[in-house]
Amino acid sequence: MKYYYLFIRGDIKMDRKLLVFGVIFLAFLVFFAVSTIITPIPVLADANDTVLIDVNVTEKAVITVIPATLNWTGVETGEVGGYKNLTVKNIGSLNVSQIFGYLDTLETEQSNPYGSGDPLDYSAGGVIAIRNESNTQYFFAGRIEWNWTQDIPNHNWAAVTSPAAWGYHRNTSNEYVWVLGNGTAGFCNNSATDFAIEEDQDDGSQSARTPVTTYIGAPDNADANWTYFSISGGSNHDGYCVATYYDCTKIYFYRYDKRTAPYNFSQCTGASEYLYEGNLTSGSTTLLRVDAWVPAGYPGGYLNTTTLTIYASSS
Repeated sequence: MKYYYLFIRGDIKMDRKLLVFGVIFLAFLVFFAVSTIITPIPVLADANDTVLIDVNVTEKAVITVIPATLNWTGVETGEVGGYKNLTVKNIGSLNVSQIFGYLDTLETEQSNPYGSGDPLDYSAGGVIAIRNESNTQYFFAGRIEWNWTQDIPNHNWAAVTSPAAWGYHRNTSNEYVWVLGNGTAGFCNNSATDFAIEEDQDDGSQSARTPVTTYIGAPDNADANWTYFSISGGSNHDGYCVATYYDCTKIYFYRYDKRTAPYNFSQCTGASEYLYEGNLTSGSTTLLRVDAWVPAGYPGGYLNTTTLTIYASSS
């Protein structure tokens, strides 16, 4: 009986352990279930919003011209130096409709340099020729031809009335004789002024020293300082504007100089042109070619430095 008793007590003791374990496990399950219910499960979701942006650009016409410097060295007289490119870029916010250009030759060659051995008496502007993308022909950008104070033998001035001044238009190695007839009161700044130029290269003969008005005609306009002529036709001067100074001492060859102040070279209405005319949009470019055409008879050394101004406008 004692053995049996001991066996019974041992079995009862094992059931208590299982009961304790079961209670603990059940408590853990209850705690986990309650925690799951109480603790919210995070929900992932995308979110966005918008911002309205508005930018206003100031309307402004601005260009840049590159390179900023052009230089020719060692150019032979009667020769060309070789063209260099100029890029004009519209860096403004307005479309560019017109571009013209001019040199300060009239400021850097204020007196007659003929006979001087100093190259600084000659403006570099007087030897600069320019062309644009649409015209393959070069034109002097602003060349002065001064009165030849000596007589030109074998001349024939029959094309003008009251000859007052004469000289040579020098185009690298070629020379062409011209003559001015003064108008009212002996001045060359009025509608009565006559201008004639030879079509043939000068060879000393009278036939090559007989200037004509065939492609010139009456002046386009005149003001207090200048008379403005257009040359329309011929094989050597077609497309040039020629402005004659009031005292008949000089004439000015150009094509793309449309300044209205302090000079009024836009008064040449027959031949004057823009370097560019169209619709150059923002960021767009146009190309110019510039060359040095050094006539015969220039002294060696650096000529007086000149400045080329490129002017753009929007319409």
